[in-house]
Amino acid sequence: MNPRNMDAACLRALRRRGHSDATIVAMSPEEAFCEYCAYHGIMNLQPNTLQMLDKLRESPPKQQLAS
Repeated sequence: MNPRNMDAACLRALRRRGHSDATIVAMSPEEAFCEYCAYHGIMNLQPNTLQMLDKLRESPPKQQLAS
């Protein structure tokens, strides 16, 4: 991730979590988001959690139940 293109609040959270620009550059967007969440107290979020969210978004819409 390029820190220059990153949202200021996210960048601030990553730096407050102890990440340098070099470690931020090496992060995937999923890793950066997980670190941002951890800063805000949402713990143990993993990139595979976000992958599951993507899978759920791709699933077909809910079918109507017959009355």
